[in-house]
Amino acid sequence: MNKNALWFLLRLAWKDLSKGGQSLWVFCTCLVLGVTLVSASMGMYRLVSTGLLSNQRALMGGDVQIDAREAIPQPVLDWIKQYGNVSLSNKVNTMLGTEKGEISIVELQSVDELYPLYGKLILEPSQSLRDLTAFADGYWGIAVDPYLAEKLEIHIDDTVSIGNLKMKVRAIIKQQPDRRLSANWRGTPVLLSDEALQASGLIKPGSRIDYDYFLRTDTNSEDWRDLFYASFPEGTWEVKTFLDNSNQIAERLQQIASGFIIIALSTLFIGGLGVYNAIQGYLNGKFKTIATLRALGLRNRKLSAVYLLQVGILSGGSSLLGVMIGSGLSLAGAAVVFADVPAANSVSSLILPNLGAILFGLLTAYTFAFPAIGHAISVQPATLFRSVHIEKRRTSFTWRWATICCGFFLVSLVWITVPDTIFGIGFITIVGALLLILDFIVRGLKRTARSFEDHPILFGRFVAKLAIANLHRPGTPLRTSLLSLGSALTLLVACTIVVASLVRALNDTIPRESPDLVLYDVQSFQREDVVRTLKESPGSKQIEMVPLVISRITHINSKPLAEITAIEHDDVQEALRDEFKLSHSAINIDKVKIVEGAWWKQPVTGLPKMALEDREANILKIKLGDMLTFDIEGQPLKAEVAAIYRQKGMQTRFWFEGILSVGALDPFVHTYVGAAYMHDAEVISTQIRLAKMAPNVVTLRTASMLSAARDLLRKASVGLAVLAAISFTASLLVLISVIATGRTRQIYDATVLHCLGTRLSVIKKSLLLEYMLLAVITSFFAVLLGTATALPLVHWQLRLPSEDLIWLGGLTAVLVSLISLSLGAKYLMRRLQIKPTILLNSAD
Repeated sequence: MNKNALWFLLRLAWKDLSKGGQSLWVFCTCLVLGVTLVSASMGMYRLVSTGLLSNQRALMGGDVQIDAREAIPQPVLDWIKQYGNVSLSNKVNTMLGTEKGEISIVELQSVDELYPLYGKLILEPSQSLRDLTAFADGYWGIAVDPYLAEKLEIHIDDTVSIGNLKMKVRAIIKQQPDRRLSANWRGTPVLLSDEALQASGLIKPGSRIDYDYFLRTDTNSEDWRDLFYASFPEGTWEVKTFLDNSNQIAERLQQIASGFIIIALSTLFIGGLGVYNAIQGYLNGKFKTIATLRALGLRNRKLSAVYLLQVGILSGGSSLLGVMIGSGLSLAGAAVVFADVPAANSVSSLILPNLGAILFGLLTAYTFAFPAIGHAISVQPATLFRSVHIEKRRTSFTWRWATICCGFFLVSLVWITVPDTIFGIGFITIVGALLLILDFIVRGLKRTARSFEDHPILFGRFVAKLAIANLHRPGTPLRTSLLSLGSALTLLVACTIVVASLVRALNDTIPRESPDLVLYDVQSFQREDVVRTLKESPGSKQIEMVPLVISRITHINSKPLAEITAIEHDDVQEALRDEFKLSHSAINIDKVKIVEGAWWKQPVTGLPKMALEDREANILKIKLGDMLTFDIEGQPLKAEVAAIYRQKGMQTRFWFEGILSVGALDPFVHTYVGAAYMHDAEVISTQIRLAKMAPNVVTLRTASMLSAARDLLRKASVGLAVLAAISFTASLLVLISVIATGRTRQIYDATVLHCLGTRLSVIKKSLLLEYMLLAVITSFFAVLLGTATALPLVHWQLRLPSEDLIWLGGLTAVLVSLISLSLGAKYLMRRLQIKPTILLNSAD
């Protein structure tokens, strides 16, 4: 095809579009919605992953991080310093109080002169950290996190209480390289000198202090860790590399991004149905134009090129618009993520995602447009000027082959694009299975409708009989309705059940079962005073206090853990250096649920009994009856596994890895954790009294945590609602396209019935009943698939009861489908006109 011919076809395609392409707005809108979500999800993933992973050394604080519960011996430290610069940061969680009486948990960080090894610490006002934290004018100086400053309304030169001291706020931390993403939840950082930390009175025997050593080295971090473990095999220090953090962050980002991308691709897939119906409806009105062009000598090849060019123009423009909107959304989302952490955010990172989104739009448009174009081109010229309904048309092999090839490229692009391969394979498999299941269901429903049409129960009920007949007639919207509206409703049902479960847990279950105040780091000599203070609080209902003992597992059935080959090497190394939090079973403070074995009868004589958390049991392949040996302060403690339990997810407070029989831990108890139940009005005043009496004790208000969780859930619900709304909007557009495509055929059928004596009111009632049947059928399958998606997530991941909320998802599906399909039926009936001339024109 020469340039002149191509230019002629392009002009013809554009002129034809400008004259009659207004009906293709559904085509464009469906693609814009789908491409917007694809561009936003892919762009957001690219921006966040590039920004975080490219700066992992600064986000971590070094090439290697060594976690220790006590200062590393000098000989070991000297060995470490042979490989590079070492910076020490001591971290202690405690409470910070303001002059206004506000209290919040913080993480005190004392750092040395080498801090930070990577990145840059930016303070406002700008000054050296040594000068800022020095003792001057009767106060030690501190720098506070901006989130904390905003939350407690702290300003420069304000005085705050930390431990036994009053300290002066001399700077706000504008940027901190090693700030954790979870700092707002676990304790926002407060920088101070080591001298101030020692003077605070928070460092006592048994106090939990995290000694974090950061190493900057030219040696490969993974090799250095292996060398360190080999040089100090008896050491209990845990070594993390920046690559570990990168891999963990990358894995989590891949999972989250894959979920969003799959939702976006699902919406694009639903929109593809709208593309098919819009093109089909558009071409149904072009039969006379096609006949005229053929009569003027334009053959199938060039005629096909005209409509393929039109698809390219519309899909290209729609994809570009979707990419522009999606890029804005991804940039806005990345700005929120990077609000508290230093990370690069380059617009150039959006180039590949946007190109991918445009390619998705084009491939989707052509995959769904090929069958419609081939269907239209296959009409014989002799019948183009007659009725378009009485001729059975079959798409040629060439167009089917083109559709298959385009679909193959689309599937390949999905495989390449989705970050998590398992998610990608799962999505492709599910879509393929959905198409097969749908075809099976549609065939079954058509057979059922056909056989039920002559059922005696329908005798004399012409409206119902006609509606059921419409379910199996040629051109029925049953298949498209199930696939498009059903897919959106499935997502809506799943979101409804998940969000409802979380809302109920936060508003009902957790407040009812959780204490009002949770306490950490209560020293043995403080236990009685803390309990007395809690009991003296007005409205005090119940006080629970249990020991917390930190240990490490060393043997399983008297065999050293390091020599057990049945367990993965990485799991063994992690378990050898990981902390096992142990307590006793007197009151089962976490209300854990036994899944294997049973609680023992008290008291236990001889070898202590213990219940083990199921996660640890699965990783270390521990079974009932196994004997475990723990190292506690250099002393061995043996216990027999009598039960395995499961945490209660969101309702758990302390997350013990093991619960032993009473008395087994007595020689090692230095610290307690506790829970207090009291009137809400007394919680804050009790916190203040405890802070004055025992400043090292960390207290958390359940109401405060629930408020933060509700706020997060609200934001997440808004995000889920937006995704569901966009997907549902795409489905409604598909429904509109289905109605528009089938309107001509339904007018023809209605005309035949009317000419045979059927009243128009009866025809309209049958159409309304048909759409109601479609709504019920669609809702039924949406509830089944949505429930099957949501229940495993809520039950296994969130560990919340949700089976009794299925009715809510069903109600949502029924209401939404009834409303949408009823509106569609009313839209059709308003435009339903009897045209007897159709029958005259179709006569041979």
